[in-house]
Amino acid sequence: MKNIYAFLSLLITSFFFAQTTIYSENFGNPAATTLLTAYTGYQNSAPITYSGTADVRTSMPSDYTGASGQGCVFIAGVTTASGNPAKTLIISGINTTNYQDLTLSFGHQKGTNVASNELKVEVSSDGTNWTPLTYSRPTGSGTSIWIIVTPTGTIPATSNLSIRFTNPLDSNVGFRVDDIKLTGNQTLAINNAKKEKFNIYPTVVTNGIICVTSATNQTKKVTIYDSTAKLVISRGTDKEINVSQLPSGTYVMNVEENGVVESKKFIVK
Repeated sequence: MKNIYAFLSLLITSFFFAQTTIYSENFGNPAATTLLTAYTGYQNSAPITYSGTADVRTSMPSDYTGASGQGCVFIAGVTTASGNPAKTLIISGINTTNYQDLTLSFGHQKGTNVASNELKVEVSSDGTNWTPLTYSRPTGSGTSIWIIVTPTGTIPATSNLSIRFTNPLDSNVGFRVDDIKLTGNQTLAINNAKKEKFNIYPTVVTNGIICVTSATNQTKKVTIYDSTAKLVISRGTDKEINVSQLPSGTYVMNVEENGVVESKKFIVK
C-alpha cells in the first residue's frame, strides 16, 4: 500500500513540473470540403475561434505515427494575378497566461518536394502585430509527405493568443495542416494558486466519477486529454465529472474557473 501511495505522489509531483497541453485540434471528420468559417466540427469552442480563407477537407489525411487522420486544413496557393488574398488559417482565443516554455507542433504536408514557398507560421497577442516562427522540413525526392513540425521562436504568454498559418501569394504549392498542439510549463505562482483553488479527487478512478470543487463552486470548464494528447471530454461542471465512458488508462484533466487553471493526472481503472 505504501508503494502505491509513493507512486501516486511521484506521479502527481512530476506532473506539476511537466509540460501541460494548453490547446489541441484535429479538425474532426468533415462530410465534405468546407470553408473554415462555415465548419462546425472543431474540437474547441468559444472563446477559441477559427477564421481565414482555407478549408477543411478529408483528402490526403494525416498518416504519421499518432495522426488523427480524417479531417485536415488545406491551405491552397494563390497568385497575385488572381486578385485573391493569400489563403490563411487563423486560430484565436487561446489562453496562455501563467505558462512558460510554450511549444507549438502540428502535422504538415507540402505539395512539392522543392525547397521553396514554405508555409508562414506566426503568433500574436493582439491579432494585429505578428511574430514569425521558423521551421524546416526535408526536401528532395519522396519528401512531399506528412510530418510533425515543431517551429522555433517566441510564443507569448497572453490571454488571447492567435496563431496564423499563411500560404504566401504567388505560391503554386498547397499545404495541409493537422493535429495542432500547444504545450507549456505552468509557472510556480500559478501552481501554488491552483493548490489553494481546487480540490480534485480521486486520482485513481474506480467508480467513474471525479469530484472537482472550489471555494465558490462556480461552473468550471473541464477538458480531459488522453495519453496521446487527444481531447476526449470538454464540458462545464460545478462539482463533478463523469468519466465512466473512458477506457482504462492515464489522462490529464484541465480545470478553469475565473481565469485560474489547474491540471492534474488521473488514472481510470
